[in-house]
Amino acid sequence: MTDISELIADMKQKRDELKLQLHLASKEAEGEWEDLTNQWDKFLSRAQLEKSGDEIGEAAKDLGMKMKDAYERLRKASD
Repeated sequence: MTDISELIADMKQKRDELKLQLHLASKEAEGEWEDLTNQWDKFLSRAQLEKSGDEIGEAAKDLGMKMKDAYERLRKASD
């Protein structure tokens, strides 16, 4: 009977650990999303200040790469 009790206790511990990891991952994803949103807003405001096309293009490229990387991290974290 102790084997079953130990198994149940072990499974409960693993369940709690996974629940915590999921919670932390969602908070991390939320923070990363907030950062990307702020960068997007900054990009839009810069684009409206009549910067040269090259400057806007470079900023868009940088932001696009950051968003792509973040999306991949979030997608992998949710798998």
